[in-house]
Amino acid sequence: MSSCLPNRSLLSIEKMAGNPLTTVDISKPDKVTVAKELLDALVSQGFVFIDGHDFQADEVNKIFDLSKEFFKLPLEYKQKFPFDSSNSGYIQFNRENLDPSQKKDFKEGLNFSGIDFTSGEPSGPVPEWFIEDTSRHEFVKKTILKLNQLALDLLVVLARALDIQDNDECPGIEWFTSRYKPTSKSGSTLRFLHYPAQNSDDESSEVRAGAHTDYGSMTLLFQKEHQEGLEIYSPLSKKWEKVPFITSSKPGMAPPIIVNIGDLLSYWTAGLLKSTIHRVRFSNAQAEDRYSIVFFSHPSDETLLEPVPSELLRDRTGRGVAKDTEYITALQHLQKKIANTYGY
Repeated sequence: MSSCLPNRSLLSIEKMAGNPLTTVDISKPDKVTVAKELLDALVSQGFVFIDGHDFQADEVNKIFDLSKEFFKLPLEYKQKFPFDSSNSGYIQFNRENLDPSQKKDFKEGLNFSGIDFTSGEPSGPVPEWFIEDTSRHEFVKKTILKLNQLALDLLVVLARALDIQDNDECPGIEWFTSRYKPTSKSGSTLRFLHYPAQNSDDESSEVRAGAHTDYGSMTLLFQKEHQEGLEIYSPLSKKWEKVPFITSSKPGMAPPIIVNIGDLLSYWTAGLLKSTIHRVRFSNAQAEDRYSIVFFSHPSDETLLEPVPSELLRDRTGRGVAKDTEYITALQHLQKKIANTYGY
């Protein structure tokens, strides 16, 4: 085994009471320890809190304010920019069905997709409300670029932890990021979501986003205090566990970002990294509407979902893969998932 492979003994990381997830501070100077902590958390749970990012509290509050302002616009206006098969546009209530075995999800959303990552500019049916105000438009593009960079930074950390061997490098830390070409089409999406508070005695109405795994490689999520609702089906406890709101340890900075593994990283690592099932579920005491900001990180459309060259995956992938093995692409996977979710 490679001499540059870090010690794989699991770290003992204390979690807050009532919180199923580890918090990893990526700003710590010891990058080897950070890599181990991140990998261990994602191997065991598929979800993690990321602190030490560079999002300030004020800028995250601003993106939430923009989201609220948009969803308060008249339905007739929002419907002028309908969601389509490009994964862009406004998603009406009861349009999405993340768990086809259950009723449709009572929420509304707005997707910014078809992104040029040299500028942060999305394409598709983007509401004029975001474009006609220059400061609003520029802020959304800046947020997209910043979230994308954080996702890429985390992929470098994971590549280091996996000790990827690529072109005789040790480690091949650019294995993941080299599959993210800024000018190539990808499924990467910034998404605003709004879940209205709902008073009902019908227990089935409590699930507001059905159980599912995410389609991309990695998801970054902001949520607000008193607007929780995310639950994961823990691979450890084998039961649904609530993900709480926690505050940052850094003065003036936004709360830790929830990061989870999507299907593509699960493919790439032969299931070592877990694309964990999750949902949004309200309790009867949910008094506030829930708003969340989500960034779904996807590689370039043509990227093959082949396993990474890592010794950690040897037992999962064997000593070699048949030369005639055909892997699907990131785009093919995304198209299949969208078709299942929206009935295309």
